[in-house]
Amino acid sequence: MINQNLLERTVSKMERSQQKKKEIVEYMEQHKPHLLGSMFKSNRIKDCCNVLIFRDYLNWEQKLYKANFCKYDKFCLACSTRRSIRMIHRFEEWIQQYKLYNKHRYHITLTVRHNRNQSLKMVLDKLCTAKEKLGKRYRNWKRTSQINKSFMNYFDWIVNSIEVTYNEKNGRHPHIHILACSDYDLSTEYLFKWQCYWNRALQEERYKITWDSYQISMRKIRVDQWYFDRNWIWEVFKYAVKFSTLDVPHLVDLIELQHNRKYHFFSTYGIFRWWKLDKENKWEDNDFVEKTLTYFEDEYVEDNDNLEIETPNNKNNNPKKTPMVIQQIYDEIRHTR
Repeated sequence: MINQNLLERTVSKMERSQQKKKEIVEYMEQHKPHLLGSMFKSNRIKDCCNVLIFRDYLNWEQKLYKANFCKYDKFCLACSTRRSIRMIHRFEEWIQQYKLYNKHRYHITLTVRHNRNQSLKMVLDKLCTAKEKLGKRYRNWKRTSQINKSFMNYFDWIVNSIEVTYNEKNGRHPHIHILACSDYDLSTEYLFKWQCYWNRALQEERYKITWDSYQISMRKIRVDQWYFDRNWIWEVFKYAVKFSTLDVPHLVDLIELQHNRKYHFFSTYGIFRWWKLDKENKWEDNDFVEKTLTYFEDEYVEDNDNLEIETPNNKNNNPKKTPMVIQQIYDEIRHTR
């Protein structure tokens, strides 16, 4: 039957997402109803992940096969997590396809100077302006006609994203995460003052762009043919909102800013330019055990009427079966194989 660890982990995340989504939607309905848009969009958000369908295939593959995702990943924790996982898998496919594991990869974090008295709009405008200047330097200094090269010229491709967190000292803290690839083994050293790795040449160039911000972090990450260091890759591909540190009013303010200002929280350069996610492929194997969970009264409950096993012989005419009968049939099929 369905792996209980997979089931429990997924259901736990979905229940947290349902609770957070409920708080955000209720706050929007009271204070920012225009952000919910039409009735269709509002109902789509409320119905997100209310039904989960898990499948256990005879080839030992187990997965969340289907769910009614709203795809509004700016404030939906479930859709944001799903998008991040898909992007990491897509990134790993590109690394294997183009054999990029032979290159050196770096995770870079860039910030702008700010304090808690500044508005989020002011800080985000400053950060996005600095990000555009950095991207412009990368594009221009790749041209052979440029005599004075930028530090960004060392990189073949760049993937960057903006993340917004919150701390008591500086308030809301937007910053840039960059995943970059290079043929060169660039030097990094540990700085005890900031308790992170950094590169002096990148720090000097960053200061020339912002004229007041010099704190950076740059570390090497391991990516080879058989191993991916997902800890730092995850920082780039997860969405801009850190749900664990921002309360509901801060989240809604960020959503409204992005809605009005149209910030680009994710961008790519080099061979990853115009990089996007492909549509998910559904499994073609017709032999599986299926379990359906429905969200009811703040928890997921099992819908026994939807439990069934499908085979080529009974695909079009499959009577409902009890869990005990399903287990017996499932064991017989695996034993014969």
